[in-house]
Parts: sequence; C-alpha cells; structure tokens
Amino acid sequence: MKKMILVIIILAVGIALGVYFQKQPKAQKIETQVQADAEQAGADVKEGMQKVDAAAIEVKEGAQKAGDVVTNVVGQVKADAQKVGEIKQKMN
Repeated sequence: MKKMILVIIILAVGIALGVYFQKQPKAQKIETQVQADAEQAGADVKEGMQKVDAAAIEVKEGAQKAGDVVTNVVGQVKADAQKVGEIKQKMN
C-alpha cells in the first residue's frame, strides 16, 4: 500500500512538472512578443518624432519666406509711395 501511495505521489509530481514546463515556453514566447512589440512601438514613435521635426522645420521655413515676402511688399509700397509723392511735387 505504501508503494502504491508513493507511486501516485511520484506520478502527480511528474504530471505537475510536465504541465509547468509545458507552459514555460508559451510564457517565454509571449514575453518575447511583448518585447518585440515594445521595440517596434519605440521605433514608430522615433519615426513619428522625426516627421514632426521635419514638419516643424518646413513651417519655420515657410514663415521665414512669408516674412520675406511681406518685407518685399512693404518695401515696394514705400517705393511706390515715394514715386507718387515725387509725381505730386512735379505736378505742383
């Protein structure tokens, strides 16, 4: 009877160990997948930040160009106003 109980205990321990070791690769596979997903998310965030930086540079350049255009227009208006003033003086 004692041998039978010992055999049952050994079988139970063996089954428990088998189930435990069978689940280990699945947990490791999940951990590996989570790590890969995290790395991909980090790469995606980095790529997104590079795109945002590039867009910010384009906006800054566009604002600079707009400022240059405004400066040119103001300069042209001043020159035209001066010409008009000279014409008025000649007419008087």
